[in-house]
Amino acid sequence: MQVELLERTDGYVVATWRRLLLLLWRGQATVVGVERSRALFQHWAERQPGGAVFLVVIPRQRTGPPDEATQVAMQRAASAPGEYLKGIATLIETEGFIAASVRAVMMRLQARGTQGPAPNIFRTPAEVAAWAAMVLQDRGITSEGLAEAIREAREG
Repeated sequence: MQVELLERTDGYVVATWRRLLLLLWRGQATVVGVERSRALFQHWAERQPGGAVFLVVIPRQRTGPPDEATQVAMQRAASAPGEYLKGIATLIETEGFIAASVRAVMMRLQARGTQGPAPNIFRTPAEVAAWAAMVLQDRGITSEGLAEAIREAREG
């Protein structure tokens, strides 16, 4: 497993696995986390042959919707992709009403005014892995591998 940690703070972790950049929130999304992950993605993805995918992982614990400044930063990040961006996905690891609300907010934020790839909202690493493997044409992206990469990035 080749998970490379790019940045870790109290609020988020940014890591890479294969041709996926993982932004794992540890709590509430913030402007700083969005902007830093965007900059890290751009620098890293430019060097990936065939492009890369940006994956946002929303944690299991309850979080509220992002504040207005963070929503603006998310919209800016989603609407200014380079040609190396092959897809954007959000993995919401929890279920129930809160998860459904977060999915709705994320879809609205990512879809509004974007010029790049359409946003994708997923419930499980298996769904993300199947989508990312197709988008990146990489059979090495598996459900088990992605789940392990997320675990390793969180704990690493």
